[in-house]
Amino acid sequence: MSENLRIALAVVLILVVGFVGYKVLFPGEDTMPLLVQAVEGSVQHVNDKGERADVSPGLILKRASRIETQADGRAFLALGGGSTLTVDQASSVRILDITQDGVRIELDNGSVEATVRPERGSLGIVHSDREVVGRDGSFAVGVNSGGSMAVETHQGAVEILGVDDVQGLEQGERLLLLSDGSSRVAAIPESLLLEVAWPESARTRHAEVAVRGLTDPGAEVRVGAAGHWTTVVADASGHFEANIPLEEGENPLRVITQDPLGRTTQDQKLVTRDSEPPSSASFEVQY
Repeated sequence: MSENLRIALAVVLILVVGFVGYKVLFPGEDTMPLLVQAVEGSVQHVNDKGERADVSPGLILKRASRIETQADGRAFLALGGGSTLTVDQASSVRILDITQDGVRIELDNGSVEATVRPERGSLGIVHSDREVVGRDGSFAVGVNSGGSMAVETHQGAVEILGVDDVQGLEQGERLLLLSDGSSRVAAIPESLLLEVAWPESARTRHAEVAVRGLTDPGAEVRVGAAGHWTTVVADASGHFEANIPLEEGENPLRVITQDPLGRTTQDQKLVTRDSEPPSSASFEVQY
């Protein structure tokens, strides 16, 4: 073997070892950047040191950084290769991993909508010990404070990890995971169910009224009147009940239900409280 060939091989070996070492020390540094494409309303970025700042388009997100949206805010993230992620209102996500093979994001609360293209690799949305993995298509994932989680596949299929009896979803399917650990798969509904069993009488002397109804299992239900709001979670059958205090006079009762993906619907009725005793009927005695 000539001296020049030995030197060339040595150089190649050094480059290979250096490249591998760089990959170990700085994984994912040459991957497509994950950046904020656009924002609406109030959105904040929290870096890996816990420092907060308002988000502006063009911000490059790194591992361990967090995006938090307020009730009026949304963030639109470009993942590279045509893949995108929308962080919906009142939501919080954290970047877990960014590599050539894909992106993994933790959903703390709220909901996200994803479009994944195979050029970018997979996108994993993680919550608790469950993960939704998409490789080509569009899907949505949401969680609420009641412990329920929902996944909808709008295009393509997704893989489900961490759920014993469900391994994946096909296009047009919805997975609902309740706080009790139960799960159910069905077609994506056209709208959020809400049926309210209002009190039969619109007038009452009682200081409170019971409002019962039916909605999607695991949905959060807010029932209120005159500034008094009560939040309950529908049970595994979708039933809910809340006792609402009434003020003297007219009380415009409202019922607002919201599923983990942020879909809402509502109903209302006017109930009047009249606690005054009926006046005695006056009459004249005739002789």
